[in-house]
Order: sequence, then structure tokens, then C-alpha cells
Amino acid sequence: MDLQTLLFGIYPRSERLRREYGRWERGMIGSEEVGAIISEEKSSFYEMARTAMLDFFTDPLFNWHDILRPVALSIEGINLGPLRRYKETNTFYREPLIKAVGKVGDMESFREVKDNPPFPVFHRIPGKSYLHFLPGIYSFIRMSSLHCSFEEAVSGLERAYSKIVDQLSIENLLIYEPLEVENIDIYSGLASTVSLFLVLPQFTGDHKKTNVGAHSIISHDPYKFARQCEVPGVMLVDALSTKVGDRIVDKVRSFTDDFDKIIVSNNESFDFLPRVIADRKLMNFRGN
Repeated sequence: MDLQTLLFGIYPRSERLRREYGRWERGMIGSEEVGAIISEEKSSFYEMARTAMLDFFTDPLFNWHDILRPVALSIEGINLGPLRRYKETNTFYREPLIKAVGKVGDMESFREVKDNPPFPVFHRIPGKSYLHFLPGIYSFIRMSSLHCSFEEAVSGLERAYSKIVDQLSIENLLIYEPLEVENIDIYSGLASTVSLFLVLPQFTGDHKKTNVGAHSIISHDPYKFARQCEVPGVMLVDALSTKVGDRIVDKVRSFTDDFDKIIVSNNESFDFLPRVIADRKLMNFRGN
């Protein structure tokens, strides 16, 4: 069986980047300088991912304060509201206030934005290993305060995501739905234009009726979507535990007779971990 590895989500910032963010927020360095440091830190992450022989990894999102904010700041009609707790964790995010879903702004060029480090949103590298990251549409809406109808928000974000794919010329895209979702047919359009990886820890719908056309659907049970994607995936690396060594090889061995190929991923962003622990888990990802 071909075992492939995938790391997604916000990766913890280094002490250097935390220190420089503090200096930037106090006006001690400019946005262009901190932007250059972000780019350097991401380059270091990509080198570490290559050394760890990860098959796939998303942008580490060092310039994302939470998984919604840069997307919210890029779409007209969406503003940032109060802090809200992210699931049952000790981390918080700014709640998007969705009045409408309008035009998508420039996400690719350097520019200053309010309440977030400077753009560009992503720092891509060539190759099939790099995946752009977007939060799931349904989770985005459920983590927001709606001032339009649910249906308007869904259709508006569906159009916005298509525009983002076009603007950034995205080829490989990972979408993470951290909250409950029962229908993923909305992603069929994206799956026809990009190699789509869907991460669904809480899918409550009828998987047998799902026909998105995704390259991979990653969940807690690889059998659930085995016939609905090219390569099924399973979340086995625990990002909420500081223990290094999740015995991935032993756990995957039970799937050997049933799959020719399988993707193993983390179950949440590594940002919940101290950087030193995250680095150790990353370097042991394939064999921990």
C-alpha cells in the first residue's frame, strides 16, 4: 500500500516571528519588513516539510491570525466582529459579520490590511506538494454572524471561492470544514477545476449520495468515502496532544489489504502545539 502524508492548517510561529510581529504591532518595523520576514519563515517551513518527506502540505499560514480572517478581509460585504472561542479550545477568532458576499479583493499582491499582517495571503511554491488552504464554506458561515439569508451566504461564498481560484491560478486546493457538515455537493464545481482535498472531521450526511469528484476526502474513517474520491484519507496525527509518536505505521497496517493508496493527515492545525513539539511531530510524521 502506498502511504501518503499531508499536513494542513495554521502552523505555530517561531519565536523570531512572534517577536517581529510584536515589533511590527508597536510600529518599530514597517509592513514591508515584516512581510519579508513572513516570506523567509515560510521558506524555512517548506524546506523542513521537504526534509520530512511530506507528500502534501498547505501554506503554513503564518500571516493568518485565524482560519477565517484573511478570507473575510478579502471579500466585500464581510467585516470582522467580536472575538469568539474556536470550538472547545482556548483559542479565539474574530467572528465575520456577513452583510453580503461581494467582490473578491486582491489576495496576491503585497498590501496592508486592517487587523491582520500584510498580504499576500499565500506564499506559494511550485510543485504538486503545495496546497492552497481555504476554510469550508459551511463552517465559515456557521462561525459568522449572518445579516443576509443562509442561502445567499452559501451561494455568495461559492462564487467567491471560484473567483479566488481564478485570481490565484490555484491548481491544488485543500478545504477544511472543522464543524458539522451534511452536504458537500457545493464543492463539485471547484473539484472540476482543481485537484481538491476535502477535510471533513464531522460529516453527518449520507456519504453514499456524495459525488463531488474530489481527489481526496479525509475523515476519521477512510472507508466512508473510499468510493467517492480517488484517494481516501484518514486523520491519525493528533494535533491536540503534545505526545510525539502516534504509531502511524501500526495504525495504517490495518488498512493494507483494503486500499492501494491512502493519505494520512493531522486532525487539526498544529498551531495548538508549542513550536518545538510541532517541529518534532512534523519530522516524525511519516513514521511516528
